[in-house]
Amino acid sequence: MSAVEAAARNKNNYLEAKSAFNRRDLDACMAYYSADHQMRSREVGPGREHIRAFLASMHATWSNLEIVAEHVVAEGEWVMGRCTSSAIHSTSVMGVAPTNRRIETTFWDLHRFNHDGLIVETWNIVDGLAIMQQLKAGRVD
Repeated sequence: MSAVEAAARNKNNYLEAKSAFNRRDLDACMAYYSADHQMRSREVGPGREHIRAFLASMHATWSNLEIVAEHVVAEGEWVMGRCTSSAIHSTSVMGVAPTNRRIETTFWDLHRFNHDGLIVETWNIVDGLAIMQQLKAGRVD
């Protein structure tokens, strides 16, 4: 497989993983991660159970969480996405009681894929300030 073909396959797998996440089908989502997947944005050991726990916690914390991949760039074994996410603030987050308001933010994620098209490494950057500003806007002090 050429680098161009691998990049196209990896981009498609990235988008399919996001689609499975949005359907709340973590088993289908995990099928795109290697067994020895490594989250690089957190201090955890290798193993796809860490990314599964992280993604499950996102659904548990944020009701109606949906991710939209706005821009996705793929080159060889690398895929980077700029995504928007929206959810309902229905549980306590950052010490703020639920407001049942819609919260929106942007995040960027970078993934390295192996020769089989599975994600082996992940880095994430979230616009936490946007989340905090929206949570504070919903507070009643």
